[in-house]
Formats: sequence, structure tokens, C-alpha cells
Amino acid sequence: MLLLAVLALALAAPSLAYSPDDFIHSLGATFLGFWGATEACPVGSYARAFELKVEKQHWGVDDDTSVNAIRLYCYNAAGEPTGNVTSSTMNRGSWTGVYSCDEGDFLYGYNLKSQPDQGSLTDDTAANALRMYCRQTSDYLESPGNKWGSWLEPSFCRSGMGVCGLMTLVEEDQGTFGDDTALNDVRFLCCDLP
Repeated sequence: MLLLAVLALALAAPSLAYSPDDFIHSLGATFLGFWGATEACPVGSYARAFELKVEKQHWGVDDDTSVNAIRLYCYNAAGEPTGNVTSSTMNRGSWTGVYSCDEGDFLYGYNLKSQPDQGSLTDDTAANALRMYCRQTSDYLESPGNKWGSWLEPSFCRSGMGVCGLMTLVEEDQGTFGDDTALNDVRFLCCDLP
């Protein structure tokens, strides 16, 4: 009887698992830290806007981290805001301001500016900027970041899908004498559009 109750509960609960095929990812980013949990917009809503938390350059006076977090702003098909999602973050820097697709449009692709490993005697920063693409325009939105690194290849959701969540790879604080990189990589979750 208990087994039937557990089975019924499992079937009635919405699935929190996502197919690996529903994530977009660009190869070539650094890989320090741990992947945070997937954070998704509420069911029936999608990311229309984003912003970065960026630590400004210290000009050699302190350890640079650059991008510390990515925040997505979710909207439903009627254009009503439904919240925001971030996945894992580091605690340095400031939010740079919101960059948004036009009303009725949603994000569907990205490309990350990433600095490769600089070796043990040089300051590493990992992710340094982010471009995101809206479905209905050919141009991209770019949040200010830092100068280091180069742009990885863009990655896009499949046809009929839009960005609806993310998971981030973030290195935790390495202490006084460690080299911090903060956000290293990101994978965006894509969901079927209405």
C-alpha cells in the first residue's frame, strides 16, 4: 500500500529533471569550481532579459574575478514578469543593469567571453562578458564585462524554443592567497515556446 502511495505521488509531482538535450553550451570555457543547481523560470515563462554581476578591474592591486553571476528575468507569453533566476554565484562586484529583448520576444542564444587558464603565476579571470540573442532580431545584447579573453562560439536553442533557465559553474572564494576566478562557465536551459 505504501509503495502505491509513493508511486502515485511521484507520478503526480511535476518532473524537476531536464533532458541534457534541452541545454545549450559553448565549448572552450574554463572549468574551475562546481556546477550549481539548474534554476528555471516558472512553468510557462521564459527569459526576456538578463544582467551580469561584474567585479571591475583592480589594475594589479588585488585579485580580479570579473563575472560573478548571471541573472535571467522571466516573463510569461502575456508579457507579465514572473521572477528571476541566477543559479550559483560569487559575492564580488556589482550588477551592471538589465539588457532586454523587446516585449513579446525571448532570449534564445548566447556567447561567452572567456579567458583561458593563465598558469600559476598569472591572475585568472575565467568568464569576462556575455552576449545574448533575441529570437526576433539578428543583433545581440551585450552586458559590460572586462577586457580579458576571447569570444567562444555562440550556441542557440533549437527551433521553437527559448531560454528558460540556467546553471553556472562557479569557483568559490580561494582565500587571501588564492587566485579567484568566480564564474567559469554557463549552460542555458531551453523550453518549448507557446
